[in-house]
Amino acid sequence: MRIRLGIIGPEDSVDKICKVAKEYEDRIEVYSYIYELKEETISRVIECQSKADVLLFSGHIPYYIAKRAGVIEKPSFYIPRVGISILKAMYEMDHLGIDYSKMSIDSIQEEALLEVAEEVGITFDKYYLVPYKENIDYEVLEKKHCDLWEEGKTNIAITGLSKTYDDLLAKNIPVFKITPTTFLIREYITKAIHAVDVKKIRATQVAVQIMKLKGIGNYHASEYAFLNIKNTFEKGIIDYTKEILGSYFPFGRDEYMIFSTRGVLSSTVENSHFINNMSNRNHKNIVFASGVGYGNTVYDAEKNARIALNHAMEIDKSAIFIVEEQGQITGPITNDNKEAISYAIRVDDKEILRISDEIKLSPAYISKIQSIVERTSSDNFDAKSIATLLEVSIRSARRILGVIVDGGYAEIIAKESVSKTGRPRQIYRINFNKRESNML
Repeated sequence: MRIRLGIIGPEDSVDKICKVAKEYEDRIEVYSYIYELKEETISRVIECQSKADVLLFSGHIPYYIAKRAGVIEKPSFYIPRVGISILKAMYEMDHLGIDYSKMSIDSIQEEALLEVAEEVGITFDKYYLVPYKENIDYEVLEKKHCDLWEEGKTNIAITGLSKTYDDLLAKNIPVFKITPTTFLIREYITKAIHAVDVKKIRATQVAVQIMKLKGIGNYHASEYAFLNIKNTFEKGIIDYTKEILGSYFPFGRDEYMIFSTRGVLSSTVENSHFINNMSNRNHKNIVFASGVGYGNTVYDAEKNARIALNHAMEIDKSAIFIVEEQGQITGPITNDNKEAISYAIRVDDKEILRISDEIKLSPAYISKIQSIVERTSSDNFDAKSIATLLEVSIRSARRILGVIVDGGYAEIIAKESVSKTGRPRQIYRINFNKRESNML
């Protein structure tokens, strides 16, 4: 059975990706979803996911729009604009006799631009990096390029966005579009195929889910009331176990263990629908903790489920945590629809360990904060938000932020008075990737 690949992006980029994808027609079936405006990305993703096994975005803009909206449910990739894309563009401009010694560019890291220029011996009289994020208006981006050209600071604009390219072209402003190379497209189609293959293998892993009633003393004034709650909860577990084709075993007075496979269980448990259904069953407002563990053996899966359950027990409402076979933890999954974060329990990332050793802060905290930054697409936090996200006291959060500031991986960028007598709220910018921070 062929893998169903969904391609999302503007027409010119999607057409190019589809042409390369024909080389893989014995392994993939292509579904293309074209938008004219990036704001249409979310509807295209929702439409695409009903058919595709894996998504491939034409660039990082539509990918991050979909990611921030929380609509991505399938494995997904985007084709980046890296150094080789710029090299290709420069070669084509040279061939066409286009002068790019003074240019504005909006789609590549400065480091990659300078690295390519140095490799091939190109010098620029002047270049302007035009910063933009996925939520920037096309008009704003176009105006930045347009102003630089009209002021005589540039003689060409280089963009990675089809809409910006078309708009500048319509104004007779010299413009060139960066497109992904055939090599890059092949690389990311291959990655997409590999991701689905790995997912199919992982779907056969053992999955163990442990559920435990919480706050039993708050449920009842008598044993009969408790039994009523317990019976309601058990009926929900039995129905759920049937749904995931699993096996159910009660342990003790208030704990239950379910055995299934990852492929079946993950599609059901990793959303708020399951926890809402269990928490509010028959309007009993049942509060429980659940730990899900994956592994290649029952022993490993149960061990990971126990680790996950311990984390879920620390949350003061119904919550689920998931622990992967490699020690990655995801959670808390709760009924308030807040997105769970993923981070490593056992950190072996060399850069994280190096920073941890340098500033004397737990690598688990560093890993978790990095995950929060990536999830929120923001690097600005105060002590209260860090305390909430790390599940520590505000005092501990201030201490953690102080350690990060002292280590040079964060800075205080603002102070806000919340009241005349209260302590000013400090806003911190965190950057554990400061050595690679020359981003657009």
